[in-house]
Amino acid sequence: MFFLAHLAAGLIIGKLIQNYPVALAGALLIDIDHLVPYIKYKIIFDLKKLWKIITNPDDPYGNQRNYLHSIFAFILINLGIFLFDYRIGIAFSLGYLSHLFLDALDSSDFYPLYPIKLNVRGPIKYFSKTEFILTLALFVIFFFI
Repeated sequence: MFFLAHLAAGLIIGKLIQNYPVALAGALLIDIDHLVPYIKYKIIFDLKKLWKIITNPDDPYGNQRNYLHSIFAFILINLGIFLFDYRIGIAFSLGYLSHLFLDALDSSDFYPLYPIKLNVRGPIKYFSKTEFILTLALFVIFFFI
């Protein structure tokens, strides 16, 4: 899913558990693993090329959703956070889980067991009208809960 869907999900979770910063961190920070190929292939500062890559459902580099988009990383990271503070762990893990769930819904490559290359592609086309409707619905839910 595109950034705005993750933002909306993080806002909903933050509102429900009264911890916006941690829920948003869990929902959004996972995408930092997208930066690895952007930096490696030197497209991070070429805005035209970067926009083309981030709006394309195909992953031309095959590694945009890797370590942090894995169930294994989810368990390890959240275990560490829970050991530190269980309330922060709950907020962060719900945000993180929302991110993984939304990414599993879209049609882009998603490897939930990375480094095992089991590819999951959901029914919602990435960066499509359907995704924008879902994102809008998430924002509506946020404003009315």
